[in-house]
Amino acid sequence: MLVLVGILVVGIVRAIPIDNGVEGEPEIECGPSTITINFNTRNPFEGHVYVKGLYDQPGCRSDEGGRQVAGIELSLNPRGVFISTTVVISFHPQFVTKVDRAYRIQCFYMEADKTVSTQIEVSDLTTAFQTQVVPMPICKYEILDGGPTGAPIQFATIGQQVYHKWTCDSETTDTFCAIVHSCTVDDGNGDTVQILNDEGCALDKFLLNNLEYPTDLMAGQEAHVYKYADRSQLFYQCQISITIKEPNTECARPQCPEPQGFGATKVKLRQ
Repeated sequence: MLVLVGILVVGIVRAIPIDNGVEGEPEIECGPSTITINFNTRNPFEGHVYVKGLYDQPGCRSDEGGRQVAGIELSLNPRGVFISTTVVISFHPQFVTKVDRAYRIQCFYMEADKTVSTQIEVSDLTTAFQTQVVPMPICKYEILDGGPTGAPIQFATIGQQVYHKWTCDSETTDTFCAIVHSCTVDDGNGDTVQILNDEGCALDKFLLNNLEYPTDLMAGQEAHVYKYADRSQLFYQCQISITIKEPNTECARPQCPEPQGFGATKVKLRQ
């Protein structure tokens, strides 16, 4: 903000001289909301500094005493870009004398707060729709010979060590979690037994123990081959739940107790 200050000295009524007076030029500060005027005097000042014509108005007079400086701070309301007022410094507590001075104070603000307006018709922003389809993982269930790196098998003997493995392949990383649950085994003739419950917990440790999850989308567990009496085939069926993985977190896993022996339950067929 640039401020230009103009001062016009005006003579006052002649009276009995007082041994005091203004030394030098007054110091004027044109602030954004106030005007401050200070005077240096030759001797300690006893008198008033006031706005001409507003002597009795609150805030328009300053009564000074005992110092060699006098002044007043005037509030601007409303604030404008060009302020002009007359300030009187009077050295007598009651009367105007010949040593008193009146100063025409002008503050011209080169910059000021201004409100300007114009009108323009603006159309709404064009909304662009962008959709990214993330393919769901493709899952498979295998029974492997011996362990997690064994070859898939379709024929086995009783007691043979195998590895039940569930794997889901995804095009993205750290996006999905997989949980295996609700597993059953049947003989192909309607005799069905549940070996993993709805939470994914094992029911019979002799058939299948609680699953291990080496990765977000993989589960597995070792087991030994068994079969129904007088049946030569087993059919396994499981459900895999795929969920979105929260950023910077681990996939939630079933919290399962240690399964007991002979805990598998026979599934009743719906009529």
